[in-house]
Amino acid sequence: MLFPLTLHAQQAPIDERTPIPYEYPAFRDATVTMMFGSRKHVKGNIYLDGSKFYFMQDGKAIEADPFNIHRVQFGDSLYIPIKDAMALIVAEDSGDMLVCVKTIDTYKMKGRKDGFGGRDQSGEGLPFFQLDVNGVLGMVELDNSEAREKAKLFPLKREYYFLLDGDIVPAKERPVLCRYNKAQRKMLRGVTENRFWSWRDEKSLVQLLYIL
Repeated sequence: MLFPLTLHAQQAPIDERTPIPYEYPAFRDATVTMMFGSRKHVKGNIYLDGSKFYFMQDGKAIEADPFNIHRVQFGDSLYIPIKDAMALIVAEDSGDMLVCVKTIDTYKMKGRKDGFGGRDQSGEGLPFFQLDVNGVLGMVELDNSEAREKAKLFPLKREYYFLLDGDIVPAKERPVLCRYNKAQRKMLRGVTENRFWSWRDEKSLVQLLYIL
């Protein structure tokens, strides 16, 4: 009985937050592989407001052009550019990949109830105004001490993509299943419609990668 309950818990949405707008607490050693194969060793970090790669140059944090970058490696973590953001490689199988783009959720920061600019009148939205690369932000005064502590943290969101045969495919039911014929979709639904499987769960998506 405990095993399926644990699986179900893994699929629940997580309110993920961070005290700083960077992936790492300090700029760290990074190996950058450029599009034409050359490598550079720099002090770098992932700025979570848009998931941008920044590196130190003459004491300043400089945003790198993702279109000139092939890969960026921080220790065991490997990032690749997806469109204009840096995506962490979660899993790889025969050239296909599952990647994750982690960014600051600006809708929550602005106190928005929805993704279309609706103001959250319930007071649950975070009272942030604007980010800059140095992590400077403005906040309004809150009466509730727990809300004040929560407001000091940046809310995060994760977006997953499959890289399949060179195509970038959002890790969502319709974009994935439409790539396959009727018989293949039936087989895939046998996995994705399992009660312990979820499109929001990273481990579930890794499992799916190995059968796509």
